[in-house]
Amino acid sequence: MKGRRWQMLLTLIIAVLVSAWPPAAATPPTPSSCQRRCGDLDIPFPFGIGPGCYHDTGEGDITFGFTCNRTAGGGHRTISGESVEVISLSLRHGQARILNGIVPWCYNPASRSMDEQTQPGLDLSDSQFRISVEANRLVVVGCNSFAYVRSVNTGKEYMTGCMATCPSAGQLENGSCSGMGCCEAAIPRGINTYQTLFEHNFNTSNITGFSRCSYAVLMEAAEFSFQTTYVTTGDFVESTGGKVPLVLDWVVGKEACHEAVRNTTAYMCVSSNSECVDSSNGPGYLCNCSRGYDGNPYVPDGCQDVNECDDTTSKYPCSVPGTCVNTAGGFLCSCPDKTTGNAYNGTCEAKKSQLGVRMAVGVSVGLVVLVLATSCAYMIHQKRSLAAVKQRYFRQHGGLLLFEEMKSKQGLSFTLFTKEELEEASDKFNERNVLGKGGNGTVYKGYLKDKRLVAIKKCKLISERQEKEFAKEMLILSQALEEEKNLSSHFLLAMSENRLDEILDEQIKGEQSIELIEQVAELAKECLEMTSDKRPSMRKVAEELDRVRKLLQHPWGQQTSDEEQKALLVGSPSACPEIELSNGYFSLTDSAYLGVQSPR
Repeated sequence: MKGRRWQMLLTLIIAVLVSAWPPAAATPPTPSSCQRRCGDLDIPFPFGIGPGCYHDTGEGDITFGFTCNRTAGGGHRTISGESVEVISLSLRHGQARILNGIVPWCYNPASRSMDEQTQPGLDLSDSQFRISVEANRLVVVGCNSFAYVRSVNTGKEYMTGCMATCPSAGQLENGSCSGMGCCEAAIPRGINTYQTLFEHNFNTSNITGFSRCSYAVLMEAAEFSFQTTYVTTGDFVESTGGKVPLVLDWVVGKEACHEAVRNTTAYMCVSSNSECVDSSNGPGYLCNCSRGYDGNPYVPDGCQDVNECDDTTSKYPCSVPGTCVNTAGGFLCSCPDKTTGNAYNGTCEAKKSQLGVRMAVGVSVGLVVLVLATSCAYMIHQKRSLAAVKQRYFRQHGGLLLFEEMKSKQGLSFTLFTKEELEEASDKFNERNVLGKGGNGTVYKGYLKDKRLVAIKKCKLISERQEKEFAKEMLILSQALEEEKNLSSHFLLAMSENRLDEILDEQIKGEQSIELIEQVAELAKECLEMTSDKRPSMRKVAEELDRVRKLLQHPWGQQTSDEEQKALLVGSPSACPEIELSNGYFSLTDSAYLGVQSPR
């Protein structure tokens, strides 16, 4: 704060609007004769001194009109009849810094009472200025003092304040403004008028020995640092000259950007490479130069390219000295000739010889091609080896016979599984999953990856005869339907609808008593019950089959041979797992087969 008075005392006074000055709806021209400095203070457009040199909103607003008074003992401007000293202007931030008076309130020993209060403040309601919320604070200095500011904006009243206390002078501390001898309070957003007041119920009569006065002021927070002498000797006013900085926000228009750009005659962002910015302190907008440009966005061609390479106010933009190349709105970091690297955040190194680079590239490409060729050859060899192994096992286990048989009977299809897939499905052919054992191999229960339940038959080392039998067995099992239904489902449906004779093979019709066939069919139906409790026991199945066998041996029941009768019955390891016919077929699915024909 000390040293503010050493500034050149120049007066900037907002000119009183007179009727002789015509209003302008758009940005007026700025004649070269306009005064742009007052002492050492720049006054850029939209501000100006005199008619035609500043932005006139045409609404009786004199925000931007200045007069320079060199004899007033300081830089002043008149706002609603109040003279205010301006100390700086910022186009980019849309701010003006002024000097604001400190308000004292002192105890009068003669009258043994507090002096009469004045109610100083600031009224910016007829301008496009607002008190900056982020930059300013209400500061109260003293003991047993409660001060506040009051503002009335658009019919609403705002109040904010704080209380400073100090039981003794020894408890005060320099730089600390947390309530002991000093306090601070934030102000509401968007206010443009206020008064400073002290609460009457507090006085300093009991601490007059070291603090007779209290002080309150709305000021720039960054410019205040509490000193204990402000309380003990009352030199707050003396050390600052009675005035401290206050930051004002301003806007060039009261509309938001999306509304302002529609009014092409009054839009203020006239420079190329400029952009509109909405105000953060109430409605309105400002203009800023785009990134990489600096200057005045309110005048044509006012935003000029910033040469970041020669900017001495900031750090050199490239990590390698001498590599910065300025561009419109930016810069490039380019390594010098005969060097390569990253000049932005790395280093530039001398380039290697072209021959060496080409050789390195050639060797690298050759190695890549060699690796790829070797890998492809290995993969082809492995694929052929695997195919040969599959073909050998396919042939050993009757696959070729099964394939030829299926080609002769169109409409049949099957899926080949790898050994690993079958081991995973059967838990490596775990004995706990055994469903049954036959002459050609063992049947295991398994689950495929899609959760389907299947039966897996693992063949033994087989002879050529067993190979043919195994293939035929697989063929039978593969048959299906300031419609995807197997023979067991088809059989059960026919039984439920009393259509057994419709599905019997023509070769066995008439060769055996229909009563015996129906008895065997009923037994098969019971074995195919989904609920295990409803399926017959193995003892009952054996007794029933023995009874049928005896009937077949009886003279009146022997209409077909034993081998033909056995061929009528097919057991299912999952439905009737202990049935095994020595010369018959053994099922791999949840089915029991009769000598039936598939529907066409």
